Amino acid sequence: MSHKPLEERFHEQYIRLPESGCWLWTGTGARYGQIKKSGDPVPAGAHRVSWELHHGKIPDGLCVLHKCDVMACVNPDHLFLGTKKDNAVDRMNKD
Repeated sequence: MSHKPLEERFHEQYIRLPESGCWLWTGTGARYGQIKKSGDPVPAGAHRVSWELHHGKIPDGLCVLHKCDVMACVNPDHLFLGTKKDNAVDRMNKD
């Protein structure tokens, strides 16, 4: 396991797409990227880690949703917080 700080490892694992503004995760993970946080037994969602690095702690019970609808995107400007219900409504509205 790398001894680099989480923030440094995070910023090494995406590419910026100028045309969309998305930061596409290139690290591990299938649909959603994943990154290992120090001391955690399982990897965390890269989009959740992006939110925490750029905006702070995610309140209990909230999800990190994508404005751009690109699951691999970790651009904090493309993310917002919402409930599971908000996520379902957003998904339904965007088809």
